[in-house]
Amino acid sequence: MKILILCYFAVAALILKGAYNWVRAIFLRLSFLISLGRICRENGFELKKPRAAFVSFFRYSPKPDIIVKTGDAEYLIRLITCRARKRIYHFADHEWFVRALRLMLLLMSAPGESLTLFRKLKRLPPLDEKYLTPDSRVILLFNPSPIVITFTTHSNRREIGADGADFDGWLIYSANGFKKLLKSETQFIHKENL
Repeated sequence: MKILILCYFAVAALILKGAYNWVRAIFLRLSFLISLGRICRENGFELKKPRAAFVSFFRYSPKPDIIVKTGDAEYLIRLITCRARKRIYHFADHEWFVRALRLMLLLMSAPGESLTLFRKLKRLPPLDEKYLTPDSRVILLFNPSPIVITFTTHSNRREIGADGADFDGWLIYSANGFKKLLKSETQFIHKENL
């Protein structure tokens, strides 16, 4: 009887942990969208949402989730959601990535072979060409952020991505890092106008 009660508590704890992760992810996404809207309004940046920002919790699309147009640049933002904090995201290329626990990343061998260990790969569809312009920069924005982001370079090396890391032309940012980028661009624009 005691074992059955312990099993019920274990199942309830797992359900609560999963619910906590979802609530945390939704709260962080909502707070990011509100603060991004405020930064864009205050600085006169144009903010477009070609698709609903919460859809990326479930499915990725060839459309960018958010487009921010500043004076000089256009940011095509692809939102990547990490519901569990202790996950590692590894990108083999612009299209295929895997979510893993920290231990799994240590077990991976050569970068080309690493994704064969996992049966469930995630696919990030290529961006639709109609959104790409000479001024556009593609941003992989992690909100909420995982513990580590890694990617495989053309020279088959695995590198850790921090805010502003260049992943073959795509820039990797956390929500706070991207807001800092926009604020620094605002300061640069204000200095030019003086």
